[in-house]
Amino acid sequence: MLKEEAVTTVRSETAKGTIGKNSFHTVLFDFDGTLVFHDPDSFDVISAFCADIGHPLSAESERQGRRTRHEYFVDPVIQDELSDLSPGDFWLHFSRHLLEALCVEGDLDSLAEEVTGRFAHLELTYYCPKASCHTLTELRARGYGLGLITNRTNVERFHEVLDQMGLRTYFDVILASGEVGVRKPDPGIFFTALEQLAAKAEGSLYIGDNYWADVVGARRAGVTPVLYDPHHIFTEADCLILERIDDLLEWLPQLRA
Repeated sequence: MLKEEAVTTVRSETAKGTIGKNSFHTVLFDFDGTLVFHDPDSFDVISAFCADIGHPLSAESERQGRRTRHEYFVDPVIQDELSDLSPGDFWLHFSRHLLEALCVEGDLDSLAEEVTGRFAHLELTYYCPKASCHTLTELRARGYGLGLITNRTNVERFHEVLDQMGLRTYFDVILASGEVGVRKPDPGIFFTALEQLAAKAEGSLYIGDNYWADVVGARRAGVTPVLYDPHHIFTEADCLILERIDDLLEWLPQLRA
């Protein structure tokens, strides 16, 4: 479990009015789970498996499970364990970790193999919701500099998906951890983006869906974080919160020429 940076106990129920007009000139985005998604969602596969084996998840168990998934991709101990795994072994490790966190009983190694078999036969379909494209289009029209920061390490696959979604032209800077050599929440990847954009941290926002990677990382870099949390995973988060990505447009006015 992550110990260093806990999610603290204040949630901004409505962040409207908390961003001063014309205070920001640069908006940085996370990629997966913020702008782009895939079907089926990996947690939905786990949830369906739990139901099939007689362990259906309550709404609270599902929330905690999604939260554990976010933690999984940031925890440094887990990341060290994943560094040399093949794709198949990764899904085995991922499945076992979530099944244990969800208090599933039984032979977890065997159950994880069953779940991994389901992942092996999946064809993930990536999509970018209309709200994401509308938000990016409108922010560019309003004069904001836009950047994209992702923890993806498979750079070739990331750029392939980026082009499939038609998102490249929206951004002035695009950075993947596999290119930069550091991962969020390390502030280094944010510093690199700000430098390439010639932007100031205090005049920048970062929007992402993982509290530990995105909110913590942005704060370490002096950037104002905004948590995209439509599933109410981080109900106690101490930052600005978006439930719809296009609500961002209500906070950011047209910049003066």
